[in-house]
Amino acid sequence: MLKAGDRIAIVGAGVIGLLTGYLASRLPGAEVTLVDINPAKEALARKLGCSFATAENAPKDCDVVIHTSATNEGLNLALKLAGVGASVVEASWFGDAEVTLGLGGAFHSKRLRLVSSQVGSIAAERSARWSNQRRLAKALELLNDPILDALISGESSFMDLPANYAQILTDPNTLCHRVRY
Repeated sequence: MLKAGDRIAIVGAGVIGLLTGYLASRLPGAEVTLVDINPAKEALARKLGCSFATAENAPKDCDVVIHTSATNEGLNLALKLAGVGASVVEASWFGDAEVTLGLGGAFHSKRLRLVSSQVGSIAAERSARWSNQRRLAKALELLNDPILDALISGESSFMDLPANYAQILTDPNTLCHRVRY
């Protein structure tokens, strides 16, 4: 779906969005922008090879928009950023939450494609060649880049977790918290 030279926006700069941006930025000639409500994510986005924008200055007419914020607002923004004939990939997990989505005018006139992303199984078009083992090995290989250490937002010893866990979960700056055993 992603091609060399594409203008790509990723809406939501949490761990999934940041990793997606990092991978997309490795595509030759791609213009990748991470879009988030928190301007403090800009330095991290740039470290991973991406531009950064808030909703107000996000790029329009994108070839592909990947939504990872798990919010109605983020998904509706993703539709607005997509260019004519573009694809919007929904990579968020909403669980049993209801989603309100504006599929009026621009959605149809721009002939957008809304594509679901499902990671629980191998995509049908790859299942003859890819096993779960091959997919896991490739994921681990791609994660083996020291630049991704920038996603580690804190560290605790296992013994300190009972005292620190609630704060780790509620801290808006937590991305990947490392636990020392």
